[in-house]
Amino acid sequence: MHTSAEFEALLEKARAADYPILLEVLDAAAPYRVIFNVGLHNNLGVLRYAGGEHPDGVYSRNPDQVPGQADVVLYYYMNSDREFPASAHYPVEVVLRACVEFMETGGARPTGVEWQSWPAIVGVS
Repeated sequence: MHTSAEFEALLEKARAADYPILLEVLDAAAPYRVIFNVGLHNNLGVLRYAGGEHPDGVYSRNPDQVPGQADVVLYYYMNSDREFPASAHYPVEVVLRACVEFMETGGARPTGVEWQSWPAIVGVS
């Protein structure tokens, strides 16, 4: 893909799947310098960014996520389950803007969403 419009068209195709689908997005200039996972399902989506100062990855965190939902949601990547915290869900419009920002900044972590480590690291007392 060379343009944001091409990328957005691909994301819209993925969004049409009837199950929670997960895509792995790489920077063509430096593959595996960063990995950006984009999960889409209906009107919601999740994000994961790994690279740079986040080698283990961070997950999107929506501070407005409704409590009481499942703690974990599944997205499917190449016939395997990938777990995401339920708090990672954002409206699809926010996820699509984050994807465009990732592409237009050459692989920088998008700033339009909040991020969290997951699973949460619990200290030993």
